[in-house]
Amino acid sequence: MILQLTKNIGKPNIIKYIRDNGSITWMYGDDFFIRHDLSHFALEKTLGFTTAFNGMINAGMDIKDFDNKEKRAMLTVTAEAYYAENMANLFLMEQLQGTLENFNTIQQSTFQSQQLNVPVLTIPDDKLKQIRVYLAQLLQHWKDLPSGETMKLIF
Repeated sequence: MILQLTKNIGKPNIIKYIRDNGSITWMYGDDFFIRHDLSHFALEKTLGFTTAFNGMINAGMDIKDFDNKEKRAMLTVTAEAYYAENMANLFLMEQLQGTLENFNTIQQSTFQSQQLNVPVLTIPDDKLKQIRVYLAQLLQHWKDLPSGETMKLIF
């Protein structure tokens, strides 16, 4: 699957996914959605997730369906998808506020507080570092991208 992010100044950015089967889903997105999707990309690619956000998109989910409460309620959400959604936000938070020394404890406590029936996931320190570095590179690439240009990533 290919993720294409087109940067626009003065009008919405474009987020486009070209699935392995050639079909396309896209939407307009502000900088928050761009950063959030980059966070998903970095962590899901690094951890080898296949059934989280990017996997759901590649399997045929329309990106706009995530904004539709009824369609979202009908989704089969895997443990990977729960992990990825939670961690995408935590990794973005780190980019703004600094590295969380107890990342695994925080992400695990989120699942306990929400009473989600998913196994505990502990990410090894080397993988945490790899995700952080990769995400920082992706975010910098987006920041440096001129208006009207497209960033292409292969998942």
